[in-house]
Amino acid sequence: MGTEKYVSEVKTVAYEQGVVYQKLSNLENLKPLLKPENIEKVREQIPNAPEINIEDFEATPDNCSFKISPIGKVGMKIVEREPEKSIKLTGDGTVPFQFYFWIQLVPVDDSSCKLRLTLHADLNPMIKMMVNKHLKDGIDKMAEAISRIPFDLNGDSSGEIES
Repeated sequence: MGTEKYVSEVKTVAYEQGVVYQKLSNLENLKPLLKPENIEKVREQIPNAPEINIEDFEATPDNCSFKISPIGKVGMKIVEREPEKSIKLTGDGTVPFQFYFWIQLVPVDDSSCKLRLTLHADLNPMIKMMVNKHLKDGIDKMAEAISRIPFDLNGDSSGEIES
């Protein structure tokens, strides 16, 4: 098994660093964001975004699990938080390989921040052949999707997330 590293492009998020951190550092906050209609709103803003089907999302502040086609059940847990700077997650054993996933935030000004995602995955050669390209592309698409989330739920109705 070899550890592979996948790093997203740096994306600008049009919300203050603290607002983004507060939303992402509590996995329960993701539930309204992952409703099909809200995923579709974000997906429409991203050229060539893949169809994403997330089902059976369950969460506590530190853990979440969900089904995603065609992978199946995925579970993650937060293992480290650095307030307003980073969130580190790992798998809970439901994925066939060990991974660590970092969300890093850096302030730009009072109303925006930069976001970068990093994934370290222990992949055997066979799994690497199957998922390497998907992980390379997926980490950038995920960063793009997160950067377009309307983190301020008090926005106008066109950007408002359905609860």
